[in-house]
Amino acid sequence: MTSSGSKSNEKSGKININTATQADLETIDGIGPALAERIIEYRKQNGKFKNIDELKSVKGIGDKKFESIKEKITI
Repeated sequence: MTSSGSKSNEKSGKININTATQADLETIDGIGPALAERIIEYRKQNGKFKNIDELKSVKGIGDKKFESIKEKITI
């Protein structure tokens, strides 16, 4: 494990969607390479997520997907 700080909330076991790398995002069940890439692209274009609900603005993350991952993410 590196000390890059990409998983800034390791104590809680949650992935910070504002700092996570593609590899970090792919550790979340239900998020594969393509979706992880879209999350990072969204973040590049729109800046940091203001809340986790904003993740639903990413193509491929609807209510059902969001419900299944929301306990695993943080900002």
